[in-house]
Amino acid sequence: MSARLEHSPRVQTRTTALAALIASVAVFGAVCGLPAATAQPPTSLSPSKNSSELKKVDHENPVPADAQGRQPHEKFVLNKDRAIFNRIEDFKPVAAQSDNPDEYLAWCEFVTHARTFSAAELDRYAARDLTPVDLLKPQRSLFRCELLRFDGRLMCVRRLDAPLFFRDNPDFGVKELYEARLVPIDESPLTPVSIVFTDLPDALAAVRQKAPKEWLDLDGAETWGTASGYYFKTMSVPGEQANSVVGVPVLVGKSVTVTAGPPAPSGDNPIALDPNVRVYKFIRDDAPMIRTAPQGEQWAEVEAYNRILIHASRFPAQTLEDHARDDLKFADLFLGVRKDYKLACVKLEGRLISLRRMESNNELRAAGVNQVFEGWLVPANTPGGHPVCVVFTEPLAGVEPNGRVNKWVSFAGYSFKLMRYESAEKDATDETKHVWKNAPLLIGNSPIPRPDPDRPTPVTWTAFTQSVIAGGVALAAAGGALAWYFRRGDRKSKEAVDAVRLRNPFDAANSN
Repeated sequence: MSARLEHSPRVQTRTTALAALIASVAVFGAVCGLPAATAQPPTSLSPSKNSSELKKVDHENPVPADAQGRQPHEKFVLNKDRAIFNRIEDFKPVAAQSDNPDEYLAWCEFVTHARTFSAAELDRYAARDLTPVDLLKPQRSLFRCELLRFDGRLMCVRRLDAPLFFRDNPDFGVKELYEARLVPIDESPLTPVSIVFTDLPDALAAVRQKAPKEWLDLDGAETWGTASGYYFKTMSVPGEQANSVVGVPVLVGKSVTVTAGPPAPSGDNPIALDPNVRVYKFIRDDAPMIRTAPQGEQWAEVEAYNRILIHASRFPAQTLEDHARDDLKFADLFLGVRKDYKLACVKLEGRLISLRRMESNNELRAAGVNQVFEGWLVPANTPGGHPVCVVFTEPLAGVEPNGRVNKWVSFAGYSFKLMRYESAEKDATDETKHVWKNAPLLIGNSPIPRPDPDRPTPVTWTAFTQSVIAGGVALAAAGGALAWYFRRGDRKSKEAVDAVRLRNPFDAANSN
């Protein structure tokens, strides 16, 4: 269920169809043995506009259209149908009055509307299910005017001169504006959001020492915060690379809330993912994995993949294992029940049979994820030896990612999807093709080497046999060395005897 604010239309009263009611009552009277002629038309449920009963009409929705844990109020809602809002143009700067007077007036209305609420109110009621990439795609216009919230790192801030409209109308109280760039948690620095606000928090007071439009860099200060505001447009700004341009969604709010550290998920699990994030709903189950060059709506799955990789890279592998579920088996991630565990962190232990390095992408590299590895893990006690695909960001110590490996490990990762892949098994009907199979895909930080249960130990028969063989080899080597030593001694003794026996006893006399 989306967490975005929705303004539900009030239930409208309808005029009762008298003819249908009279017929129904007549039939009912006949069944009950009453003369049809005694049936009288019922009193209309819709009071006349001139009737005093109009004041008694119930204007409350029987079922409020809101999300769990939140009670949206219509006072926060901007009317999307305003004509001036339809003239807002994306991928351009916020328009000057001379360039697009309707967009200019829309901007001023956004600012004045957001100013009527406190930052705490906007933080509380803003939707949290969108990513910056949602606001870069064609469907971004669906979210225009919606109240959105992003939590993450504040990268920079600057102050701006108030538009002429506010300078000419000082009663609005807008003397200057401020703009901050924020990289949402689990997002790449290549996809920031911009929020413009009127009330500067004390933690960012240093920006007042800067000239208007000059940025104050906050990257080195590890400044975390919350930005809640109304989505106005997506504008194009220069990127980090030469000649590059990136889209940046622009929100209009009251202020930013500076926090002591990164946002924590709700509940008591510090590694949990928020399952309500919109892009997670577009992960295609029982389908191949798309990591690059997405087509159509496939961009959402790639964005979900990047987010979870960045999220997993924030935690050590042992921390993921400490908070992961260890009660699930291969079947739980393969059969239909797998949907109950989507995005849950799952711990498996087994034999890693394959490992290779994959290419990262620009978004991941900008977030510090410079390498990605793919392994195939056969969980312990899995009938048939069916493997699980594991993707992670940190190398496995002592194991080269060159293909086939044989390492007993444990792994904790987020259940992403049931992935369809082309196996090495030949197709029985066409030897030029391979069989396509399915395997669960988990995304984590890294496997952890564990003792191999199949490795021989001193108490096993295999180890005893190996010890006997090793002992026999050692005795044979020792026997050979002794034989060589004694044979060498015998040879020297024989040579000495032969030298004496063959010597001419008269050689000494003749020499005199």
